[in-house]
Amino acid sequence: MIEIEQSLPMSLETLWRDYADQLMRFATVLVGPSDAADIVVDAFMAVSRTATDAFVVNERAYLYRACTNRAHDLRRSRERRWARDLAAVVPSSSEQLDPLVDVRRAVAALSLGQRSVVYFVYWEDLTERSIAELLGVSPGTVRRHLARAQANLRKALT
Repeated sequence: MIEIEQSLPMSLETLWRDYADQLMRFATVLVGPSDAADIVVDAFMAVSRTATDAFVVNERAYLYRACTNRAHDLRRSRERRWARDLAAVVPSSSEQLDPLVDVRRAVAALSLGQRSVVYFVYWEDLTERSIAELLGVSPGTVRRHLARAQANLRKALT
């Protein structure tokens, strides 16, 4: 849980300078390069709405959580759209799926929680405890997401 307490509002300009690059890398892993900037801007907008009334104790964790939440919203929206589109199109029986699975496709198939943990473990080289603090979850949840992600990647890439 991210703690919020009454205090002076934080400087959004300072937060942008400090965290925008990190959040762009994180959002790119979650949603891809075309939507990453929108996710990051939405996270900062969430902070600006909160900043008028409260001071966020851990700004970095708050921003990462806002990025994750917006990525979930985007994924749900796309899944609904894809389901509608698939229902309208009847697939041809002559179409063959590509038997080769690349790493990007395998990582994209992971849940957002699993993808987040994989990003922090392998790209940012963070510990389970650090990842848990950033994402606002327990270290056990981080371990579970990592184990499931590794199993899913192993299965997809073999």
